[in-house]
Amino acid sequence: MALVDHDSWDIEYEGCERLRHQLLVQLHQRQQLGQQPKEKEYIRLTDSIKAGLDQLGKDVKHLKVVLENAVTWETSPEEELQQRRIDWDKLTSQLREINQKFTNSSRSNVLAASSGSAWQEQGSPPTPRETPIDVETLKLRQAEMLENQNRGLDALSATISRQRNLATQLGNEVEDQNNILDNLANAMDRVETGVQQETHSIGQVNRRDSTWGYWLVIIALFVAILVVVFV
Repeated sequence: MALVDHDSWDIEYEGCERLRHQLLVQLHQRQQLGQQPKEKEYIRLTDSIKAGLDQLGKDVKHLKVVLENAVTWETSPEEELQQRRIDWDKLTSQLREINQKFTNSSRSNVLAASSGSAWQEQGSPPTPRETPIDVETLKLRQAEMLENQNRGLDALSATISRQRNLATQLGNEVEDQNNILDNLANAMDRVETGVQQETHSIGQVNRRDSTWGYWLVIIALFVAILVVVFV
């Protein structure tokens, strides 16, 4: 297992959630404009929502790649991977819902604008229809986003905890290796001292052997001289 197994899931998932919430807010603002699709603010919101939906689609696809990499390299526990699969499926479903809302609202506004133009041509403008503010839906979305952020923070905390444990294990391993190296150095010093002592002893024995050989030669010569003289 790699020492560093942190991936970008938490950061990218949180980014997708922020973008999703932003799109919901923009859709709500766009709906407030109702039957005025030619206003600059309406056009601006429409373009912004289109760009946001395109970006969110790309981010969701890349999030799938991050999930598959985490499964392949086993950088997270199985229960965390299972939760990520659930979150990704939920995010994909929410993306489809936002696309559907955007498409339906665009179609409704176009039809309403056409109907308004027809009434204007006849000289009798229709009564404007107020779009109700779905406050409860926004509250639920915000609560859901906060819950997802809390889950992301919990996952990040678990990842940091694993990294800290790995760092502690690595530090202990380095300390053990240092102790082994110290013991090996001490053993080498003792061996070197023993070799020096043995070398010194051998030198002394060699010197004693050389001295005895010298005296034996002198004695042999002296005996030979006596034999020659007296014989």
